[in-house]
Amino acid sequence: MKRIFLYISVLLLFGCTVEPVSFVVLETADMHGVIDGPMSGVAGYLRAQRKTYGNRMILLDCGDNLQGSPEVYFSNYVDTSNVHIYATLFNWLSYDALTVGNHDLEAGTQVYDRLYSQVKATVLCANAVDENTGKPRFTPYRVFRRMGYKIAVMGLLTPRATEWIPKRLRSGVELQPVEEAAARWIKVIYEKEKPDVVIGLLHAGGGVLTEDMVADDAVNTGSWIARNIPGFHLICCGHVHNAKTDSVINVQGDTVWIMEAGSRASHIARAEIIIDKKNEHGAKVHISPSLISSRSLRYDPVYEQITEPFMLRKDAYERIPVTELHEPLYSRESMQGPSRWVDLIHTLHLSMANTGSAAEVGASISFASPAARNLFLDKGLIYINDIISYYPYENTLSIVRLSGEEILKYLEYAYYLRLDRPNGPAYNFDSAAGIIYVVHRDRPYGQRVEILSMADGSPFFPDRDYHVAMNTFRARGGGDHLTRGVGLTLEELHKRILWESEKDIRSRLLEWKLTQGPYPGKPLNHWRYL
Repeated sequence: MKRIFLYISVLLLFGCTVEPVSFVVLETADMHGVIDGPMSGVAGYLRAQRKTYGNRMILLDCGDNLQGSPEVYFSNYVDTSNVHIYATLFNWLSYDALTVGNHDLEAGTQVYDRLYSQVKATVLCANAVDENTGKPRFTPYRVFRRMGYKIAVMGLLTPRATEWIPKRLRSGVELQPVEEAAARWIKVIYEKEKPDVVIGLLHAGGGVLTEDMVADDAVNTGSWIARNIPGFHLICCGHVHNAKTDSVINVQGDTVWIMEAGSRASHIARAEIIIDKKNEHGAKVHISPSLISSRSLRYDPVYEQITEPFMLRKDAYERIPVTELHEPLYSRESMQGPSRWVDLIHTLHLSMANTGSAAEVGASISFASPAARNLFLDKGLIYINDIISYYPYENTLSIVRLSGEEILKYLEYAYYLRLDRPNGPAYNFDSAAGIIYVVHRDRPYGQRVEILSMADGSPFFPDRDYHVAMNTFRARGGGDHLTRGVGLTLEELHKRILWESEKDIRSRLLEWKLTQGPYPGKPLNHWRYL
């Protein structure tokens, strides 16, 4: 009887080892400095999932954390003697791996090196190399061993990201073509590691699969890799702030799942992975992705306790007054015509471009846009927190050489985005200062903008070169105004940049307003619609 019982026990034990084994992969993406609000609910959900699944949960982040909120600005540049707030959170929540976002590099070497040296999670990016040695700047991939299975995670960063960021900020980080890096490292992973599951952690969009899709289109890179680079089972995407799940049939006929977790802690992307027992053909992988909205999640009181000391320090800093407004400012006015909101940025651009080290180059024209549609500053005292909300990006200023004809093409493209693509992001809706011009709403693209003169009344010449102040993201091709709109190649663009500021525009705005009296907020009125 004992032998029969032992025999049955062995069979049952053996049977348990060959049943499908479930894992859970959770992804956050593009949090852009969110610390309070929905992040509390996200933290509570992640902690509950870790308690349920333990070692069978893999927690990933898709990058772009170091820009976009007063909280992260404070941690990046002011509260530097303490552990970075995101290192505190990533370690407390036991993240397994992070990838690098373009806005993480944009924060500067001191900022991202500080964060990445403090986190326990592995920082992944297979296509970021040292420009001098060609060696990986971060870890290309990591293999997690779970219940006897190998799960490999490869990090990748959106194409062209380093073209948007000055060299002094990224400190020798160079991006290789994402498709070449993905193909090379997927081969290494399979030959060296023999994984059961391969996950891509890609700071680029999942996009919509089309026949003419190219790998270096950051909106669609995830779908391109899913279809054209066999070996991935799941690709976690970000960068474009979508919250969705999708699937692609790759060139070998296999299904590759894609999930994107949105932005600013709006969602968590979740994939349940079931691995069937191994046989002569390897393990069979089943993936079920889904999205969890943070609106459905309760605040976590323990999270509030963890972040409270940091928030108290941040709040004290942000209560420092900067200037005073005579009238309220609305960013939405920028969508309809000349506005005090954007004209404040224009005025700062031209001030920066014609003082200090920039004065030798100078600029007579400025291009600028609002950060978002529905921002608001009330009249009265303006504090540091208000300035950070008004200008949320860590962006430097550039002076670019453009001909009068190229300026006209630039504005035609900007107003094409404004009038023909009215639901596009507000940060692509550029206007100009330093020139007087009108925009004919009823005319087709290419015939709308009419430049009348320079702002001082002197003639504007299409065949003359001018120096134009704009943020460095735009100067390096962001938004495609200078590439698709003007027709310049990226190589030509880099030659046209005559000067770049050492400090970011927001820091200069803080310094500038602290030295002046109340801001009357009068619009420049350098353009109008007809």
